[in-house]
Amino acid sequence: MQINTFRAIRFNSDYWKSQNRFTSQNTESKVEFAKNVLHHIDRQIANGSAKIDANPGLYVLRITSNSKCVMLLIGEIDYNEKSVLFMNEGIHKPKLESYKSMFQKFKIQTNPVLTFYKNGQAIEEIVAETLHCSPTTIASIDGMLYELWQITNPIEIEKIKRSLKAVNRLYIADGHHRFSLFTSLPTKNSAKLIISITDSNSILLKSCHRIVFGSISPKWQSKISQFGTIEKIHSFKNAGGKVIISFPNNDIYAVDFRENATKSIFEIVKKDIIEFSFGITNYEENVFPLPGNISPQDAPQIFSLYKSGTVAIFVPSISIVDFLDVIDNGHKLPATSTWFEPKIVDGFIVRKF
Repeated sequence: MQINTFRAIRFNSDYWKSQNRFTSQNTESKVEFAKNVLHHIDRQIANGSAKIDANPGLYVLRITSNSKCVMLLIGEIDYNEKSVLFMNEGIHKPKLESYKSMFQKFKIQTNPVLTFYKNGQAIEEIVAETLHCSPTTIASIDGMLYELWQITNPIEIEKIKRSLKAVNRLYIADGHHRFSLFTSLPTKNSAKLIISITDSNSILLKSCHRIVFGSISPKWQSKISQFGTIEKIHSFKNAGGKVIISFPNNDIYAVDFRENATKSIFEIVKKDIIEFSFGITNYEENVFPLPGNISPQDAPQIFSLYKSGTVAIFVPSISIVDFLDVIDNGHKLPATSTWFEPKIVDGFIVRKF
């Protein structure tokens, strides 16, 4: 793998403490989001709160939360290096089209694609010399501490490149649609994707959950019973490892598929529950992902936000070992199955093409 330098657009530390910080609305399309980001960046550059780095470099980002500290290396990868990047999920076509419209109109990447490799030297060890210096940006954002270093020293950059030379597989954790956007560009010359890299010991894996719209089959329980054990529950305490099905009227069911070892839990949710048992025929239009950092206890807030939602499905997480076993055996998970952390806040590292 060949990681390259680039020039980022970055906000200074004071910006992240101010009320001027850019926030996106959940209802914004990717095109509207990109337009608003660009206008916001232009204003912040004009008042000195943001700048385009004078020299290209690699970037080291340390994100610290109450439970975990993760080190990320951020750089550019050429389109022709895409064979190194492995997708673990399918693509949600409407979401991809939204990203295409955004890029074609504004030529901007507002967040690196999050990737990781297994085994090998930890990123923290690879960038150890950089960590002896003071960060160029320090910010507390959404309860997490962000510390960013820019590396412009050619000797140090080459040392990092040599350390990563042996990495021949990067798993895409967050950014499948951004990656697919670049692989579908008509010209290969313009595809310079910004990625962040960490090691598999640092990455945190959860499952994405689901909100379903539209009428579901009245026989859904008997259909699920053909391949799983279903029970109505009143508490989530004993639901570990089970799929939770929640309705707006507060009816809650736990489904156990653990004896079905022929499919991944994500395939079971998509094919056996949503399509076969619920009778939802157009998955992409009627099923939307929910963040992996929510829980079944959040169901009332979910239905308050998605007022036309019919049912919410909460999916248990799989281990990183099981995840890698699936992907390394040549399989893909359904679109938006996984939720990886750490996620970098939008706008922290921006690249204009």
